[in-house]
Amino acid sequence: MAIIDEASVGMNLTGVIASSDPRAILRYLRIHKLRKPELVLKYGVDVLNSVAQAKLGINGVSDAEFLAVIEQTLLAALDLSNKKLAEQCLVALKSKYPPESARVRRLLGLCLECDGDFDGALSLYDQLLTTNPSSEFARKRKYCILKGQTGKEVAARNALIEYLERFPGDVGAWKEMGTSCLDVGDYDGAIFCWEELVLSQPLDSTLHCELGELYATLGGVKNLLRARKHLAQALDLDPEHSRALFSLLGVVSSYMELVVTGKGESKAHFEEHDFEVAKALFKFCFRKISNRLKESKNSRTSNAIMKMLEDYEHLFKQTTDSIS
Repeated sequence: MAIIDEASVGMNLTGVIASSDPRAILRYLRIHKLRKPELVLKYGVDVLNSVAQAKLGINGVSDAEFLAVIEQTLLAALDLSNKKLAEQCLVALKSKYPPESARVRRLLGLCLECDGDFDGALSLYDQLLTTNPSSEFARKRKYCILKGQTGKEVAARNALIEYLERFPGDVGAWKEMGTSCLDVGDYDGAIFCWEELVLSQPLDSTLHCELGELYATLGGVKNLLRARKHLAQALDLDPEHSRALFSLLGVVSSYMELVVTGKGESKAHFEEHDFEVAKALFKFCFRKISNRLKESKNSRTSNAIMKMLEDYEHLFKQTTDSIS
């Protein structure tokens, strides 16, 4: 049977499955990092059984590939809560690696989690971190365990902070931290996290939109100007971004109203140029939304949005007349 290698990564999974080669299928899943536990169990068990019957090596399976298949099958078994098979795979790995092997202990930790022994898993991950403080895997698993337990929210957040101190380039972790901040109403913390996300992915229109909305939630002239900047950037990156369009309309309206009716900070930070930009953006958003409504076939939604636009237009006239 044909064996897929690095030169064949362009093949699709359907074609590889059609070859009916268990080793090729498993290798394809590993190369592409696809999480398909049902497929892995189906073909992984076949490979392990054939190797066991042929006595390792006779079937052309190298020791490295054999161990990779065992680990792959173990992880799939954990995904599907097949604890018996996972234990069998773990025993097989232990016979090939020394007890202090970090690879085996990582898998043992996952098995403990699957059994519900969270204290045991945390203890094991702490041991891994004592040996290697930069173990990304151990720090991630500690956070996941703590996050999943009621009453350990503070410990989970501290674990995530420690992780980000070690791995500040992990975009997913910043998004997780930002979401955690929002859960407890820490908007300043959430904004910090989204700023990190925007720095790492400056061409992501959705991130700019979300950051703009966070600034708008805090309110105040300075924050509304920052919100305007990011929402306008979101539309520049994706002109069809409806959420950014509606949010920008609300932000510029709030800014103009605050400048006209506000005192203190609002007046102190007023600049005529910013107000003129706000007026231009309001007209742009109003026109674009109105054009979209004309094309919409949902009359109920269109009527509701049109009523909202009329309210915004009335507010716009009031604020522009007051500032003149």
